[in-house]
Amino acid sequence: MIEAIRNYCIFLRRCGRLTFDGDWRYHTWMGSLTAVVLLGLNAYCKQFAHGLIVTGMTDEVSWGVYIANFTFLVGVAAAAVMMVIPVYIYDNEELHDLVIFGELLAVAAIIMCLMFVTVDLGRPDRFWHLIPGIGQFNFPASMLSWDVLVLNGYLLLNVHICGYLLYCRYQKKRPAKWFYVPFVFIAIVWAISIHTVTAFLYVGLGGRPFWNSAIVGPRFLASAFTAGPALLILAIQIVRRMTATGPAANIHPHAPGRSLSGGIALRRATAADLEALGRLLPEFAALSPETRREIQPDLMLLEAEPGAALLRQGGTERDAFFVLEGRVTVQREESGRHRITRSVGPGEQFGEVSALSGTPRMATALAEQDARVLRIPYPALLKLMKNPALSKIIHARMSERLMITDRALMTLRSIVQVSMIINVFLLANEVFKEFYSGNLHVVSSKYLFMGLHGHHALVPWIWTAITLNLIALILLLLPASRSLKWLNLTCVLCIIGIWIEKGMGLVIPGFIPTPLGAVVEYSPTLNETLVCLGIWAFGLLCYTLLLRMAVPILQGRLTKDNECIPAPQSAARASITHPIP
Repeated sequence: MIEAIRNYCIFLRRCGRLTFDGDWRYHTWMGSLTAVVLLGLNAYCKQFAHGLIVTGMTDEVSWGVYIANFTFLVGVAAAAVMMVIPVYIYDNEELHDLVIFGELLAVAAIIMCLMFVTVDLGRPDRFWHLIPGIGQFNFPASMLSWDVLVLNGYLLLNVHICGYLLYCRYQKKRPAKWFYVPFVFIAIVWAISIHTVTAFLYVGLGGRPFWNSAIVGPRFLASAFTAGPALLILAIQIVRRMTATGPAANIHPHAPGRSLSGGIALRRATAADLEALGRLLPEFAALSPETRREIQPDLMLLEAEPGAALLRQGGTERDAFFVLEGRVTVQREESGRHRITRSVGPGEQFGEVSALSGTPRMATALAEQDARVLRIPYPALLKLMKNPALSKIIHARMSERLMITDRALMTLRSIVQVSMIINVFLLANEVFKEFYSGNLHVVSSKYLFMGLHGHHALVPWIWTAITLNLIALILLLLPASRSLKWLNLTCVLCIIGIWIEKGMGLVIPGFIPTPLGAVVEYSPTLNETLVCLGIWAFGLLCYTLLLRMAVPILQGRLTKDNECIPAPQSAARASITHPIP
């Protein structure tokens, strides 16, 4: 137990140290976010000292931009389920390597949600009244009490799942399914519940006819499953861009029986080489002597210098490789740039996916340092896979890579496309219900869409949101959005349009007019805006830090095996890759 705690503390310390390492772009980004956070903190201190009088909220409009952001971000957090469902229920390999990014985004979004709720409270010190067992927790009658449970519960679920999977990847151990898979399925239901409960907070207020509609819950989910994946598409592309390296060195093909150009020498494998692999890989050591003698004539040993290419992307040879000494970086080339998908060390393999499937190589493998690598042709690999223990360990390690492919982004695009169609359809239904009936309850909708008695502060905003949503819908239906340039534009339109429609366009009209018929308009003050910007900056800061720790672990560059090596300053790695910002 003491050793386990010590190892986990070392893991946390190494992750923490990693957050301070990066190039000028990383430090500029983090410095800018920190400055905005401090501005927001200063604005909140003024609000805390003087009260909510410094905001634009009044007795008539008691919810403002704080709750608008809260509502939008709950949807962003819930949208992580749109990556979890395809991966864990439908076994979608394209999203398998990216599901951690979605869950980390959910963690950052929930943190921002809780912060927006806190700053919206006039007396945040009284928040303890909502804590179960301590305060006056009006459960289950109060929907707010349900919201406290689902938000904090969803945060804990995602922290547990992400933390456990990343720690297992760090230790190079296969995660125990019983310890995280049940929580994954609970999180799927929980993700839907957090946004449904948020919708019920509005629907349950009988004195506000603008929100009294059974379609609010489905609308919330549809908009969440549009804006959340759209935000993920943009975030993943930034990660892919920031983890990319420059063009790789010239890669020379190699053939057995001669000294190779590109810093690689080749010779037949000996019994001593197989013994060395057996010491590193107990499953290989358990092979019978007959199997070893049978496959030994087919095995070759590659001795590579730093920067030498062991295989290249697009190659059709069907060989797998096991590292005996040194480290090897696996890089995938897309759009003229290379990004690390995997970093393997002694006892680990690469190239096995293409070797087993017979597909062209998906990446290029470069030696990070002087390396000795055992090359195993396809027939010999099949003989090894007949051993259940060795087959299990090879298949387990096949998933230890970080593949950020265009196909994965197109899968997320399909989710955004379907969700946007449903979102626009439900909005049209809501508008029809409001205006076709023509009763007195339509007055809030008239204020939102057309203005009321000369008051029309939200009219340009809601029509801007509708225009952006319709343009995004058209782009999603056209083949043009399969291009990343147009897809990025479409995602930006989705995010802005839904933020306006689901934020200010939903919250504010519910209070206008008042029950006495007065029209009191709301607009956020500068102090209120600074607090919002500070919380958004803090959320982006958290997400950046989480990614900064997670990406090297997913790539295999930060593992328990290299605890004695300060990975960010590794000269051998720096000769091949650009530091991750």
